[in-house]
Amino acid sequence: MKYVVFSKPGCPYCQRAEELLESKSLPYHAVNFREGQADVLAEIKEAASWKTVPMIFKIGTENQIEFIGGCSDLEEHLGV
Repeated sequence: MKYVVFSKPGCPYCQRAEELLESKSLPYHAVNFREGQADVLAEIKEAASWKTVPMIFKIGTENQIEFIGGCSDLEEHLGV
C-alpha cells in the first residue's frame, strides 16, 4: 500500500499531508504541479470531482485506488 499526493508548491496543506505520511512512516509519492501544468492539474481535479490540493489517493494491494480527499480527510483516514 502507498499513497499518492497531488500538490502544488507553497501549499501548506500539501506540506502538512506529506509530513503526516512521513511521521507515520507510510510510503507515498508526491506529484508536484508547477506553472505550465495547470491544465493537467485541472483534468485530475475534474476526474476526482475535487477543487483543491492536495488530492490524496491510496493505492492498495492489487493496485486498487481509493480517493482519500484532502489533508483533513487524510487526518481522519489515519485517525489523527
